[in-house]
Formats: sequence, structure tokens, C-alpha cells
Amino acid sequence: MRSLRALRNKAPVPYVSSRGGLSIPWRAPSGAEAQMRAMGHVGTLFSIVNRTSNATALVDWKLYRKAPSGLPEDRVEVTAHAVLDLWNRPNRFFTRQELVETVQQHIDLTGEGWIVIARNPRSPMPLELWPVRPDRIQPVPHPTDFISGYLYTGPDGQEIALRVEDVIQIRMPNPLDPYRGMGPVQSVLTELDASRYSAEWNRNFFMNSAEPGGIIELPTVLSDPEWDQLQMRWNEQHKGVANAHRVAFLEHGTWKDRKYTQRDMQFAELRQVSRDVIREAFGAPAFVLGEVGDVNRATAEASKVLFAEQLTVPRLERWKSALLNDLLPLYGPDAARMLEFDYEDPVPQDAEARNAELREKTSAYVRLVNAGADPKLVSEYLGLPEMAGDDDRGLLKEIVKGAPSTAPLILPLLGFTLPAQPAAPQAAPAPAPAAARLDLHHHVPFTPAPRALPSYNTALARPRSPRAAAVEPDLAPVREQFEAALAGLLEAWEPIAEAQYAAVEEQVAAAVEAGDTEALATLVVDPGPSIGVLRRALGDMAEVAAKQMAEEAAEQGVKVRPPKVDKGLRNAFGSELIEIAAATAALVAADLAASAGREALRLLVPGVRGSEVAEKVGGFLRGLKNWFRRDQLGGALHRAQNAGRIATLEAAPKARYVASEKNDANRCDPCKDIDGAEFDDLDAVRAAYGSGGYLRCEGGVRCRGTVVALWE
Repeated sequence: MRSLRALRNKAPVPYVSSRGGLSIPWRAPSGAEAQMRAMGHVGTLFSIVNRTSNATALVDWKLYRKAPSGLPEDRVEVTAHAVLDLWNRPNRFFTRQELVETVQQHIDLTGEGWIVIARNPRSPMPLELWPVRPDRIQPVPHPTDFISGYLYTGPDGQEIALRVEDVIQIRMPNPLDPYRGMGPVQSVLTELDASRYSAEWNRNFFMNSAEPGGIIELPTVLSDPEWDQLQMRWNEQHKGVANAHRVAFLEHGTWKDRKYTQRDMQFAELRQVSRDVIREAFGAPAFVLGEVGDVNRATAEASKVLFAEQLTVPRLERWKSALLNDLLPLYGPDAARMLEFDYEDPVPQDAEARNAELREKTSAYVRLVNAGADPKLVSEYLGLPEMAGDDDRGLLKEIVKGAPSTAPLILPLLGFTLPAQPAAPQAAPAPAPAAARLDLHHHVPFTPAPRALPSYNTALARPRSPRAAAVEPDLAPVREQFEAALAGLLEAWEPIAEAQYAAVEEQVAAAVEAGDTEALATLVVDPGPSIGVLRRALGDMAEVAAKQMAEEAAEQGVKVRPPKVDKGLRNAFGSELIEIAAATAALVAADLAASAGREALRLLVPGVRGSEVAEKVGGFLRGLKNWFRRDQLGGALHRAQNAGRIATLEAAPKARYVASEKNDANRCDPCKDIDGAEFDDLDAVRAAYGSGGYLRCEGGVRCRGTVVALWE
């Protein structure tokens, strides 16, 4: 640990000279240093590069686990991973925003940006990311492998060899050199020089005498004292803005004017041309530079969209490629294959296009509902707000609440007007013809609607008659199987939790020693090792539950073969239970990290040592009863249990499907209401128990309700 901290306090390459600021010239790419210095000399260049690098650095990034479908919307966000920690805190001196902004400045100015990776010599894992100047690093070509490494030269001439895996390069391709980059600045160097020189000429114009120079012609050669005296008198009388335009008296000399006015030099036109040429090279609209003289709201919004699409997104794509191709593979082949970084889209939404889309969607909503489709399923399919009432007034409320600016455009299509005061409730419309049933999995309408009722709500609405006790299956084995599975899972979880305790203790100690109180709020517990354990437990639970349901059917004289459950969760149960396992493990890990952070903050007093706080935090965590862990793991197991039972019912002949809450020791009112309810089909069963226990149970994941099947 001591050597690791020492490494984290040092840059992997020298940034300053070890000889008191002495800098030895280096054989840099031609003009790279001058291109970077130009940002501080030309205001137009500074404005553009500052805005592009700032916009690139401000975008938020997320880490995702790739979906088997390959669709972005099916990805699962990863909130705890070592590469995510490194990306969010590259080193103790740079934040992620500062790292991205620094490297992006280099890219915009020279066409290439460089990041050096720091490691512990005893581990291949990257620990820190450091930006380095492009003029100090040189690729070393290889005759067959393209590149053999890199050579970094420090300010005092010290050369440091770097491996290929130690360096990340982001570049705008150079058509003449595959090893280096080319940026917009190289194409406008002449204009940059002209802009800088014109500014210096103007400065000298005021510094020298507020007038361009001339010639004093003397008939004889002056001695040195006479020359010095003439020069001193002239400066005293005429140098500086305060002495401008004073009459000059010359002894034995003639003044010959060589004056060019600023109008003659056309500096205003020259600087405007230079500004336009620089903007053209970067593709930046005038609005980027703050020129708003002829800009209205429409053109301002269009400029923002253009800036994001043409300037920010391409830069973010280069960063994304570097993270996927260069950084993620450093964490192993699994990370490169299963994980991916992505950025939040910086392009502002087009208000007009959004309004047009909402008009089209609401118009389609009206047509489909009038044709007899289920309003709730239609609103879900179209992405409109879900109805919150017993009729279309609920949709009106949701639209006004969720999109007040576009409500006046949408409501007329639905036959509504926007009242100034709350209107009296309208009578419910006549029931529409029943629509074809869609897949209700993962979709549960909470408020019964008077038309196109799903079978689940129909079952709740009609009177129920008590069932004969003789035909009700015995659910004691179901409860016993669940309790045994939960006990085994909690036992298997102990070594995982112990490793997590040790990891969080180390983070607490480091944060307290460094005086970084904020780090206590961002402790990270890796859920990775626990996901595999939970996946196997869910697979076993689903298999046992499927067989149990088959046994209940056999007791009623119905033979059904339970479906085979793949322990890798790749078949009918797989896609859902894999995600449940990953999410549950992450929630348990996040709760542990939060508990550790709260306790560490409570123990934090002036002068306390990090090891003392870490030891007490570890004792606190080991002494917890871990009800949250038990509830979350139990909820996931019960979900797998009901998934196995429902899978067997899908393979069996149609039966009467009845809710049973007998396995709940303490039943809430919603569970009492659902107990004994009969469902029309398995769609309704999944709507009520597809998430494990009864969806409306006030106990949440602690519900142990299920469904039994009765065959005639």
C-alpha cells in the first residue's frame, strides 16, 4: 500500500525540469509548440478552442454492459467498476473534466492528444491517467508491427521510453503521416500570424508615438555624444501617446515622412478576414464567438444544434473510440467484450420537431383507441404518459403536467381544451370493444379502467366464491424450498461480503488519511463476484419451483413435464433473471458502500487515523443484521421461484389460476384482497406475480404470494 500511494503522488513522466527551470530544445514536430502558443496570442483561436474543449469535457459518460440483442436501449448501466473509477478520477490532481479539456485543447491545436497511463510495477492494472504535451512525445515506428513504442523527452532533455500499452493517442488523421495528427490550426498558420502581427503593430503604434515612423536626414555625420543627445531629446519630446502630433524642431536636420495610417493598412478588414478564415477552418458558426448582432432565437437554437452535431459529437466519438479500443482492453478481454462507454447526447432537442412528433403520436392515440385498442397499451406503445384516472381526463392531466409547453398543441387532437380553472369531472365514455390482448409482461395497470379491462383487473372487480379446501394444493413445500434456498444463498454470500468489507475498509482508510471527506460519499463496492453466485442460486430456485408445480399437477391427475432450466440462464428464464441478478447484486453492494460511508463520516473527528476509522467501520459492518441484503436476495429468489412455476403452467393444459397468499405470515390489506382471486389466463398471472410477490403488496420484496392451478 505504501508503494502504491507513492506512485499515485508522482507523474509517470517529468513535467518540469530538474535544473531550476532550464529547458533544452527538443526535436519536436515542426510548429507543434507554436500551434499551442497561438491559443494565447489570437483571441479568435482562444475563443473557439476554449468552447470546443469545454463542451467536450462537460458531457457526462456512462459505462454499460452490452445487451445480447446489440441494441443500445437494452444495455444495463454499470455503476461500479475499476475503469469507471479511473475515468471519473484520472489522478489526484486532475478531474475527468480537466483531463478531457486539456487533451482536447491539444487535439484542436495540433491535431493530436496524448495520455500516459501510470501503473504499479507489480500489477498490469492502470492506476492513473496523465495528459502530456504533443511536442514532447514521439512515436517510434516499427518495420513490421507499425509501432514499437513511444519516446517522451522531458523539459531538461531526459528521454523516457514508453510501451505501446502505456500510451493512448487521440488524433485527427494526417494524410501525410500515419503516426501523427493534423488539426485546423496548421491550415491557418498564415492567418494566425497576420492577426497576431496586426495586433502587435497596433500596440507599437501607441507605444512609439501614436504615429508611424519617419526619417531624420542630417547633412553631417554626428559624433556619438551628439547622436545620443539627439535621440534623447526626440524621445522626450515626441515618444508616447501624450506627445502625439507635437511640432518637431530640428537643428541642421530634415524630417522625411514615411507615414502609413491605420486606414491605409486596413487592419480592421484584415482582422475580420483572419477571424472568418479561422472560424472556417474549425467549422464554427459566428454564434460560437458570441457574435449575436443578427441572431434571433431560431438561428441561435440552430447554431447550438450545429455546434453540438458538427463540433462536439465528432470529438466525443474520438474519445469513445479511445476508451473502447485502448482503455477497456487493459482490464481484460471480458471487459472489452462485454462493456462499453457511451456519452450523453449533447445535441439539444429540436422543439419544433418534438412538438410535431407529439402531435403525430396523440393523433395516432385517438385513432387506435377509437378503433378499440386498449388505451393503456396504446399510450405505452407510443411513449405517451400513462393514464392516471378512470378516463381520458387522466391523460389530459399527465400531458399538462409533463409537457406544459406543448399541451396546447396536443390537447385539441384529443378533443380537450385547456381550462383556466380545474374543470368538473366528465362522465366516463362508453366502453370500447375489447382489443386483442398484447403481452402484459412487465406492465401492470394500477387503476382499473371502465373499458377494455385486462383480465387481471376483471378478476379483482368481480365477486369471488370461496374455493373448496380439498382441492387446494399444499404450499408448505414451496415455503420450505424457498427458506432452504435463501439460507444457502446467505451462507454463500458471507465470503463475498467479507471481501467487500476489506475493500471498503481500505478505501475508508485512504480517504481519511488523505483528508478527502468527499470520498466517503463515493465509496465503491464491486458487485462482480456476487453476480455469479446469485445467478446460480436463481437458476436452481427456478428449476426446483418448476418441478414442484409439476408435482402439484400430478396430485390432481395432470401429467406435465417441467421445462428444463439452463443453469446459465440462457433459455426462457435467462434474459430476465440475469438482469435481476446483476441489479440485485449492485443494489446490495451500493447499500454496503453507503452504510460504510455513513459510519465513517460519523466516526470522523480531528486527528483520527485512517486505520482506526477503517477498523471501526469494518466492525460496524460485520455487526449489522443485514436485513436489506436478506430482503433483496429473498425477493430475487422468490421471483425466480414464481418464474419456474409459471413456466410449468405454460407447458400444462389450461387450468383455473388462483392467487394464494398463505405463505405470507403477515398479510397486508392488498394481499388479503388478492388472496383467492381467480385469473382468466397466464397473462393476468404474470401481471400480478411476474415480479415475484404480489405487485401491490405493501411489504414489497418481502411478499411470498404465488399462484396455484386447479384442474377440473
